[in-house]
Amino acid sequence: MTFFDLPQTNREELLDLHHGSLREVRRSLHDIRRINTYLGGAKVTCDATFAMLQKHHLHRATVLDIGTGNADIPQRLVRQAKRHNTELRVLALDISARHLQVAQEDVDKINAPQIDLVQADAFRLPFADNSIDLVVSTLFLHHFRDRQIHLLLNEFARVSKRGFIINDLVRHRLPLWFFRLTRPFFARSYITRHDGEASIRRAYTLAEMQRLVKDSPMSIEVREHFPFRISLTHHKLSS
Repeated sequence: MTFFDLPQTNREELLDLHHGSLREVRRSLHDIRRINTYLGGAKVTCDATFAMLQKHHLHRATVLDIGTGNADIPQRLVRQAKRHNTELRVLALDISARHLQVAQEDVDKINAPQIDLVQADAFRLPFADNSIDLVVSTLFLHHFRDRQIHLLLNEFARVSKRGFIINDLVRHRLPLWFFRLTRPFFARSYITRHDGEASIRRAYTLAEMQRLVKDSPMSIEVREHFPFRISLTHHKLSS
């Protein structure tokens, strides 16, 4: 272990524990939108989404966003779809009713009928096999441990026709220090100030995630992206 390595801990996140008022949850979800926007998470997911749709020559598609929060990724996908000459329907799924209440407020502001909100458990997705063109997820996988991740990946693969794209944090001391230094900008909610550090400590390194998916029956590409992001991509063969 080097000085920059960070031991993994399983500290609970306040959003998962349903802490805070609706106002504070709203502030925290908007913090996460800011983090995704300025630290590359949204770009990694959206660029990979349109690249996969292009690979399969899809100009009309249904995308399922798992753990959507305030649906910032679906909103960004819908805004970019016209530029990519793609007609998208995006299903924004979260288990939390409060998250979806905030998401509905934000979706209504931009008048995006292409986005449908779904309250459901990611381990038991309410969709038939191969019924969704593409499954995406951002800042979600670090909430779970090895066996749970295998179950989630299998469920994502079950409902997807073309594959899935997952984007998450890399555990390392540098992003932890950066988060502490930039909390006044990125973490305006006390929930985010707690959960941001907990998320980094709960996340996986590139090597850990590569080992985790090594024995999966499906082919999953694991890549690291600047700054300290990781992606898992599974391509299904074209039908």
